[in-house]
Parts: sequence; C-alpha cells; structure tokens
Amino acid sequence: MKVLVAARVPGTDVHEVIRAHRGYLVQLMQEWNRLKEEEAEFDLAFALVADAELFRLESVVRWLEVAEERLRSAEADGWPDAPPAPAPMTVLQRRRRMAARR
Repeated sequence: MKVLVAARVPGTDVHEVIRAHRGYLVQLMQEWNRLKEEEAEFDLAFALVADAELFRLESVVRWLEVAEERLRSAEADGWPDAPPAPAPMTVLQRRRRMAARR
C-alpha cells in the first residue's frame, strides 16, 4: 500500500520508499533467522512459524523488486509521478457530496 501511495504523492521518491521498506524487511528476516537458529532446535512449532514468516517476508521483498522495476519501466515510458490535481469543487458541489454521504 505504501508503494502505491508514494507513487502518487507529488514530491515523494517512490524508489527511496521501496529501498527503505526493503531494508526494514531484510532486517526483520535477519532477526527471524537469528531467533530460529537459537530456538528452532528445541521447538518444532516455533521453527514452523519462523519459516512461514521468513517465506512471507521474502515474498514481500521479491514483490518490491518487481514493483521497482515496473515503476522504472513506466517512468521511462513517460508515466507521471503523480496524477493531476483534481479541479476544485464549488461550495454547492461539496454540499451535494456531503448530503449524499448521509
């Protein structure tokens, strides 16, 4: 979700967001590996949970790599960093929208 939002917020470096998130995930993976080495030998359930979490984290890292490549390709094709700002609504339009939500 944060990658999608970062790709649409003007002035946000989506590639930096991806790098920071990837770094955080790798750090988590290292922590899970450390815990697994310490505890998995004695606790089968914990070993299975640790493996599941490591696979989940690895899949997110892989998705980030694919997302970054897709964004780079889109940027090379002229994809804008952010959508154009919506036209301002008139007071009447805002009131109608608020009334529709009730």
